[in-house]
Amino acid sequence: MTLNYYRLIPFLTISLYSCAVPKITVQQIGKLNMISERNIDTKAEYVLLKSYMGASDKEKRASTSTTIEDATNETVKNTPGGEFLKNVKVYTVSMEKRKEVYFAIEGDVWGFAGAENFRGFKVGDKVQWKDVKGTMHKGKITGLNDSKECMVKEAGKETSKLITYDRLIKISNDED
Repeated sequence: MTLNYYRLIPFLTISLYSCAVPKITVQQIGKLNMISERNIDTKAEYVLLKSYMGASDKEKRASTSTTIEDATNETVKNTPGGEFLKNVKVYTVSMEKRKEVYFAIEGDVWGFAGAENFRGFKVGDKVQWKDVKGTMHKGKITGLNDSKECMVKEAGKETSKLITYDRLIKISNDED
């Protein structure tokens, strides 16, 4: 009986890969009615902007927040107009090999409707940016993804592309 080594390659690859992947443990440590890192105006009319923000396992495992405050801000900032969270769950994210512990927050983001902007940019703003070659481009913001990136449709193009806010310069608002 001869051994077919080619049949062992997928098994060995899977076995080696499973040994190399660090074990990440996500554990709920508490529930809160509300959490905020900003002052809340008791007379303001806040609206529900997004439910279950930060709720996916992928989002929790990707957290690098070393404090509950940082985790709260990260969750709120990723929703345009977000001010605070309700129906909150707090998690620890432990990485077995590195002995590191991070925090992740899940909840419903409340804020002001119509205040959908990130870092001073909103949908409809005309912007310009330079690519890696130094060529200047102009376009219009078509979507706000999170606190780091937005979708911009370049003038004369059919589709939008992802661009970081750090690269953008606002030319004008959509009202101009």
